[in-house]
Amino acid sequence: MGREKGARSHVRKRRRGCLTGCLTRILLLLGVAALVFVGACVLGFVKNDPETRKPSLTLENIGIDDGALSTAQGWLEKAKNAVGSQPSISWAYGVDTSGLTVKTLRAGEGEAVLVCCDGYTMLVGAGTNGLMTAGQLLLCGVNRLNVAVACGNEAGQIGGMATAVTLGKPEYLLLQDSQTKNTDYNAMLEAAQKTGRTQIIAPDAGLTFSLGRATVTVIGPAKTNHTDERDDGLSLRIDYGQTSVLILGTITSAGERELITSGVRLDADALICARGGSDAATCLELVSAVNPAIALLTGREPANSVTIRLQRAGAQVVAAKENGVMTLRSDGTTMSVTP
Repeated sequence: MGREKGARSHVRKRRRGCLTGCLTRILLLLGVAALVFVGACVLGFVKNDPETRKPSLTLENIGIDDGALSTAQGWLEKAKNAVGSQPSISWAYGVDTSGLTVKTLRAGEGEAVLVCCDGYTMLVGAGTNGLMTAGQLLLCGVNRLNVAVACGNEAGQIGGMATAVTLGKPEYLLLQDSQTKNTDYNAMLEAAQKTGRTQIIAPDAGLTFSLGRATVTVIGPAKTNHTDERDDGLSLRIDYGQTSVLILGTITSAGERELITSGVRLDADALICARGGSDAATCLELVSAVNPAIALLTGREPANSVTIRLQRAGAQVVAAKENGVMTLRSDGTTMSVTP
């Protein structure tokens, strides 16, 4: 009898153990599914229908290199033929290989901007999370960089640059000749040196280079060795056909006013505002000088005053806070933005 009771007790324990194990696995699977869904929402794979608010997966215009691009295009064409119209899905990381694409990525607490033209690639900033930035580059179909640009030496610009450089192995790394070489700055330099192919350049204003058919010009800083080192940061102008984009990086309103007085050309179709759209930059004089049709605010909390200033000047203001990944596209004649 004792043995039978012990056996029954053992069976009950095993059943409880199996039940507990099954419940644990179910909860684990539910947790993983929730994380995947939340991650997809954060990265822009899932968007809500504006009318029903139901989530939907977004997969159109996948930016993939070489043979995979042809496969994706073939898939989209088959889907189009099957339903008789273009699929209603969209892919936040799509890159237009026949024109200029300028895409702001999710970069932790900072800024990362991918520029693609005719198969050539440039990364401006890498945010605070290098793996997150590198992962998004892969989603765009980019596994190698031609140019990486560190507009400043703050963590929001270069915290993830060492990782991005290690994985992207750019031919050139443009950086601010920093007065204060912090840990992130030194890690970035070390990563560039380890690639064995990256040339490190601290450019002067006026340096120009080609990125496919686009022309990239370093328009600032107008002066160097500022008391506020943020204003030593690099600013870029990208010209493609009759269209243009300004990326002002980390400078403040003081640095913007120096650009204006330097006489450099500032009028542009699109402006990626300095410091993510904080009230430390995008002064009224700068807005008037650029007169952009489109303005992108990449910060998590852009200033209302900056938004109002740009809207009063007639710009279409698009913010990462509401839209996540934002994409500028140009065919050389017109420029559009896709939130």
